[in-house]
Amino acid sequence: MLMLALALAAVSPDPDYRQDANWLCRPRRQDACAQDLTATVIAADGTRTIEAFEPAKNPGFDCFYVYPTVSLDATPNSDLIPGPEEMRVIQFQAARFGAKCRVYAPLYRQVTLTALRALMTGQTPAIDREMAYRDVEAAWNDYLARDNKGRGVVLIGHSQGSLVLTQLISRAIEGKPTQKLMISAMLIGSSLPVLEGKDIGLFKTIPLCRAADQTG
Repeated sequence: MLMLALALAAVSPDPDYRQDANWLCRPRRQDACAQDLTATVIAADGTRTIEAFEPAKNPGFDCFYVYPTVSLDATPNSDLIPGPEEMRVIQFQAARFGAKCRVYAPLYRQVTLTALRALMTGQTPAIDREMAYRDVEAAWNDYLARDNKGRGVVLIGHSQGSLVLTQLISRAIEGKPTQKLMISAMLIGSSLPVLEGKDIGLFKTIPLCRAADQTG
């Protein structure tokens, strides 16, 4: 049954990101990012303090987050129904950014862990990486049209999310008017080719950051 499922791509309609159900996180609603993230901070000497989480009331910029490979769906690409794995990664990785920015996190039909495990055992699941990219690009365009209104934005990704954001920057941001909106990109858990001794490479006009306060 597993092999049969992996032989078939996830056939679901392209998501309409004007429908808020296709977002895991959006501002001003009760969702995966709207939870108490108060934490216990343990210092080097073992002392403990409680750090209360305070969502930013009127943040000056936005965060656009794309989550890593977590889906356990049986198909090569995930559906648009969030499972516990998507909800957990949002809590662990994205929600705390709400203390500094408005968080936007779209659902997308990512390549699943099930498919990657099948590849490692010699199977050939019908993975559609372009589907994952198309979804994120559509979500980005909806965010720009409905929500951005000239605000600065930080792009945040991890693993597959970083790979998709790298594509997004290359194909839809660098050299386009929206490049001026990008404060920075945190492409965690992936590699970004640069020229030896240089801060540019894959991106021609967006350099690596060398300081915490560097932007653009």
